[in-house]
Amino acid sequence: CCMGRKIIYVFLVLASLGGYVMFDGAVLLAAACFLVLLAAVLLTSLQLQKRQCRMTAADGKNTAEQGERAEASFQIFNQSILPVTRASVQFQFSDSRVPSETEKRTTNVEIKGKSKLQLSCKVSSEHSGVRTVRVKRIVLYDFLQIFSCGLPVPEPVELYILPPVRQLDLVIKVQPGDGSAEEEDDTRKGEDPSVTYQIREYQPGDSMRGIHWKLSARTDRWMVREYGTTVSRVRMLLRLEYRPSEMDAAQRDGYCAAAASLIGTFCRSGTECDVVWEEGEGERRFAVTSEEDLCEIFMALVKSDGPGPGRKEKRDSQKFYGYEKELCLDGERRLWEGTRCVVEFPESVSDSKKWQTLRIEL
Repeated sequence: CCMGRKIIYVFLVLASLGGYVMFDGAVLLAAACFLVLLAAVLLTSLQLQKRQCRMTAADGKNTAEQGERAEASFQIFNQSILPVTRASVQFQFSDSRVPSETEKRTTNVEIKGKSKLQLSCKVSSEHSGVRTVRVKRIVLYDFLQIFSCGLPVPEPVELYILPPVRQLDLVIKVQPGDGSAEEEDDTRKGEDPSVTYQIREYQPGDSMRGIHWKLSARTDRWMVREYGTTVSRVRMLLRLEYRPSEMDAAQRDGYCAAAASLIGTFCRSGTECDVVWEEGEGERRFAVTSEEDLCEIFMALVKSDGPGPGRKEKRDSQKFYGYEKELCLDGERRLWEGTRCVVEFPESVSDSKKWQTLRIEL
């Protein structure tokens, strides 16, 4: 396209010079008429293409774990039989926490007639939060790329960078008279030697420590114990004292990772849990019933701005009734059960050794 445009320009200049020398300026008038006609054709075809082209946001991978890449997808439709030789799309990326820090990127594409083209913008982030991808402008060019016109821009796309979720060592002790019945306990496969999940026949690779000697002697076959863990059906409330406006990026990452790991551990252990935090002049409350709920909760958490200006949380005076256990994760990443500090989470999400040694006993 660019080479053909340059050749046409060279021929026009040569024809004009030759016509001026040979015909005393008559060809200049013909060249001027030709250029006017060419401009009219280019502008008309460009306007027709503008009416037949549109850009929309498409479903893509709008969530990613911290440190990975999220992807915003857009589609350009060309319903005209004429191809679009060049379309310039300018994207702008911004962080919800720091709207002043923006990044721009421009992509040039060619679109065939009666076709659609998908554009994907991958965004990486070192911190959890929400990244917004906006299409600032879309410019179509004619065949010779002399004239241009703009297209309407689609709605912005929000990309959620979610905190990493780490599995924690959780032990829930059911005290007599706290409202949890013994028959509501559930035994699942695990590594607790005090609980037998099932007894089965020995398989290659099983540990000799798990052999059930008496049963093996009676059946004349090697039988092993498969250990389990008892999960109590405790109804629990987890309250988050999350104030992102008072934290820097690293502190927000540490807090979100602690909250997400807690919620994920409760969910995967089968513990019934409700999560609540202050937001604006009200509160957000979620019931954790399955792993499908986790993504929605984490997206709401990283997008939250916390309590409104001047609103202070009062952990000691607030009470939620109907729960066997009430927990609170304060702004310093400490988990409280009443007045007892259960555990303090690491400040950095990359310190694997500290996360692996965490044990929560409730």
